[in-house]
This record gives sequence, structure tokens and C-alpha cells, in this order.
Amino acid sequence: MPLPRGSVRAAYPGTCPACFKDYAKGEIITKVTDRWGHPGCAPRQMSAAEREFARNKARIASGETFRGQRPSDWRRGASPSSTRPAR
Repeated sequence: MPLPRGSVRAAYPGTCPACFKDYAKGEIITKVTDRWGHPGCAPRQMSAAEREFARNKARIASGETFRGQRPSDWRRGASPSSTRPAR
């Protein structure tokens, strides 16, 4: 069975810096902060979609909604070029 990405088997016993529990030689370990420890103790990395969702959720929770953006100046039956002011 392949190891999870970024993990290795411990070459010697040690202590996890997050939970302070020991791990034995041969156990699967990964980077936790700047040292090695249990994979379950490592902070989980968010995907790009999760980061964008969290950013949008925070914007909405702070009162900045998408309705707060500039309203559309399109008018029914008119082309975009005839309704927008010249720049």
C-alpha cells in the first residue's frame, strides 16, 4: 500500500510535537509544523474552492453582499451601448 503524499515511515522512534504522544519506528509520520508527527495531528490544507468559499462566506457575514455591488444600468429593450454612459 502506498504512503499518503508527504508521509514517510519513521526511521527511529520519536514524539509528536502536536499531541506529545510517542510514535514507534516504522510508523507513518508527516510534517507537523517544523517537526515530524502523526498524520492526524497535521493541520489540514484547504483546497482552492474551500478557500474561496470561506472568503465569500466571511464577506457575506460581514454585511458585504453581492447586492452591494454597482447596480446594472441595462434597460429592457435597449442595447448595452445605448444605455451605458460614454467613457
